Amino acid sequence: MSSYPTLAEMDISRAGEIRHYTLHQEGKGDVLKIFYKRKKGSFLPERKTFRFGRSAKMIATGDRNQESREVYEISPFLLKAVSELDRLLKAQDSVVDKKQHIIDRMEQIEQEIKSAHEEMRSLLKEL
Repeated sequence: MSSYPTLAEMDISRAGEIRHYTLHQEGKGDVLKIFYKRKKGSFLPERKTFRFGRSAKMIATGDRNQESREVYEISPFLLKAVSELDRLLKAQDSVVDKKQHIIDRMEQIEQEIKSAHEEMRSLLKEL
């Protein structure tokens, strides 16, 4: 039995290789990205992306003009997954790891921006 059952249910079998994760809202849903520490030359992906829908719920506002409004609740499954990720990462957390994570993330963002910039330049040249 895995000590991270929700992550196992998401088909994450190498929980010890998780470096960090990001979570953001996109439309009426949430996007969880899990980043891994991979050895150089590994064919395994460096990240996995999961999308979770939000459930709509009507709540009373107490206002005569608008008696109720629709709110979207985060998925309970996603909350369990984030809780397990936090627990997992807290066990392996250190200042050096955080610093390296920030440096790695900055390099990744710089590379993504560079690629997007080159793509836009080539599109402009085609016009």
